[in-house]
Amino acid sequence: MKLKHLKTIIPMVLMTLFIASSAMGKELITMISAKQMALEKNPSLAAARERVNQAREAIVQARAAYLPTISTTSTWNYTENTGTSTYGYNEKQYANRISATQLLFDGFLRKYTTLAASYGKKMSMASRDDAQRLLAWSVAQSFLNIQLARENIKIAESDMAFNRQQEKEALTREKAGTGSLSDLLNFRTKVNTANTFLISSRQDLKESCHGLAALLGYADAQLPQNLEIAPLEINDTGLGISENKNMPAPPYEDNDMETFLAKRPDLLQTAYAVKAAEAKIKMAAAGYYPTVSLTGSYGVSSGETFSDMADTDKMGGAVGVTVNFELFSGGSTRSSVLEAESAKKELKNELESSKLTAMSDIRSALEDINTTRQQLILQKENTDLVERMRNLVEKEYAAGQASLVRLNEVQNNLVSALGNLAIARVSLILAMERFDYYTGNNVH
Repeated sequence: MKLKHLKTIIPMVLMTLFIASSAMGKELITMISAKQMALEKNPSLAAARERVNQAREAIVQARAAYLPTISTTSTWNYTENTGTSTYGYNEKQYANRISATQLLFDGFLRKYTTLAASYGKKMSMASRDDAQRLLAWSVAQSFLNIQLARENIKIAESDMAFNRQQEKEALTREKAGTGSLSDLLNFRTKVNTANTFLISSRQDLKESCHGLAALLGYADAQLPQNLEIAPLEINDTGLGISENKNMPAPPYEDNDMETFLAKRPDLLQTAYAVKAAEAKIKMAAAGYYPTVSLTGSYGVSSGETFSDMADTDKMGGAVGVTVNFELFSGGSTRSSVLEAESAKKELKNELESSKLTAMSDIRSALEDINTTRQQLILQKENTDLVERMRNLVEKEYAAGQASLVRLNEVQNNLVSALGNLAIARVSLILAMERFDYYTGNNVH
């Protein structure tokens, strides 16, 4: 059957497959739904979400420094009375006090510790988003590997069917004395070759399915029986892109680059790391300032009996202010500031380097889309021509007007063209996915 005829019936076949899958209780999975399943079930993302939770709690801990600390202390001490003990010495002493401490000033350490923790949370969220981006890219590759393997299986089965038919006809001619044994053996060899390719393609399919199952979070790395991978589209790439010579390139201008970079979670993570480094410089500089604390306590500090702990007449209170100023620390504060400043410079350089790499990747991905689109258009045309040629040579061979060598040649060319066509379709989808991956738009 010619490729142009396939174009008209494939949509009907796909619809039939979808209805059949639904009737059998199977769920047809597209690339988008596969990504969504991976985002919901993949354990690596669950770990990334827990890191966000940890960063959120770090903010709570940092903010706790703004609140007073309140504690209660109860003690009982016994000291043996000896001949050397002073007059009025008590062997037993009881104490029960409640105390509170409020840090009034710490050189802005609390402020910048909280700020650094908030940037830490943003970094964790960006890291989670980047993990989603990487996972979606891996799912896309595994999904396309499955579709390509299934296309190769179809090509191998079609090649086997063609050569088996030729084998039957060669056997009939050989028995009738009008054909040669060499022709018969040739087609048997071609059947075995196609079968070898079929076995290899089926193995590729199994391995790709295991890889996708692992990404989707299935514990046994095996897709459930009720899941069915959507077939590779024939009329289009499955992304709403028409395969025609007048197809425009995706809209893109140089001023869009900043928009693309702003959506990259890995770049956001590094940018937040720079801001966190700025806060850490201020944290280190807090050592140049004094700390001022207000303390207060109330209760019994020296009771002779246990009942004294409840005696209000023996209770007393105290309040005070503590100022601590470190006059010399061996240069550790200055060194800490310099270290933090160096860390900030390192991160800024890494950010600039990452941006340059990202811009290069985006531009390359865009060029890849244009290249693979042109290759697909040419490959579709070439496959149609090769199929027409094979059909003509097949008729000529049956009529004794073409050699066996020529038939083998055009059949091999058709198998190769069909394989290249499948690769071209997958390559265009992959190029689009790569562009979305590099621009941070591949998570749906």
